[in-house]
Amino acid sequence: MACDGDGVWVSIKMDSTLRLYHAHTYQHLKDVDIEPYVSKMLGTGKLGFSLVRITALLISSGRLWIGTSNGVVISVPLSEGSSRDSIGGSLPPTSGRPPIPGHATLVRARSTSPTGTIPWCSMAHAQLSFHGHRDAVTFFVAVPGAATSPARTPESPRRQSPTPPPMLVISGGEGYIDFRIEEHADDVRDTASHLIVWQILSDVH
Repeated sequence: MACDGDGVWVSIKMDSTLRLYHAHTYQHLKDVDIEPYVSKMLGTGKLGFSLVRITALLISSGRLWIGTSNGVVISVPLSEGSSRDSIGGSLPPTSGRPPIPGHATLVRARSTSPTGTIPWCSMAHAQLSFHGHRDAVTFFVAVPGAATSPARTPESPRRQSPTPPPMLVISGGEGYIDFRIEEHADDVRDTASHLIVWQILSDVH
């Protein structure tokens, strides 16, 4: 599970579908199946005969991070739902237009949310990392990186405020693979446990 605002994303064992629930009313709000996206991006050849299953979740830096049984890592930008529709785009005026799919559900969910935010997302805006693991992604963790202080210059003799530290998102799993150049199936090289680290700048969501 991974939560943000008043929403909770849940994955079920041996399933490729994420489910979004309201944290207070327990209402089922949305389903997102990641299997078509992964197959489209990588093709079935690089995934062997293994089906896509969700094995790890994390919400960090405004993104939902998804790890799969095939070692694939995906990040999907989240919207708060306050001004976004079900596919993450801005809500246009509704006058004279048909209702947007998912809009009514989101509005009802927000009306019972203490924070007024629901972590809405769509695979249409997902990003797949070509750096992954040879086996299942077993965990994610997010830690702050080191803040940097701008050096003094003749134009600015005083040091400015330190730049906000980036976030480091770390995945753990067996082996490492670059999906752009290597086949995933039937390759037993490099099966030691690996950590892969992504640096997320503070001004990027």
